[in-house]
Amino acid sequence: MKRWKRRWFVLDGSMLYSFKKEKQYIDPTEVIDLKVYSSVKSSHRTGRGNSFDLYSANHTFSLIAVSEAEKEDWIRSLGRAIVMSHSNGVMGDSDDEDDEDEDDDSDHEY
Repeated sequence: MKRWKRRWFVLDGSMLYSFKKEKQYIDPTEVIDLKVYSSVKSSHRTGRGNSFDLYSANHTFSLIAVSEAEKEDWIRSLGRAIVMSHSNGVMGDSDDEDDEDEDDDSDHEY
């Protein structure tokens, strides 16, 4: 696995943004469209406590929370965002012209 990097995340609708500095939410280091993800689950593959994974057909995105409670909050919130993003797409809210598939099949760790 690659080296872990400390990041601060912001969930906005079906988008997840990462930033290098806490409370300085400009120029995200990563922009993650949750529409391409199918699930989020607690992880054991990282070998680290409080870790969880976002799964898509092409890759897995691994994250680590600072506590078990925060991990569970993230899993719940991300899971809800994934379901809502899929529900919105099914209901015909396809105004998003930026629905590009990510071709990256590598794992991401932060």
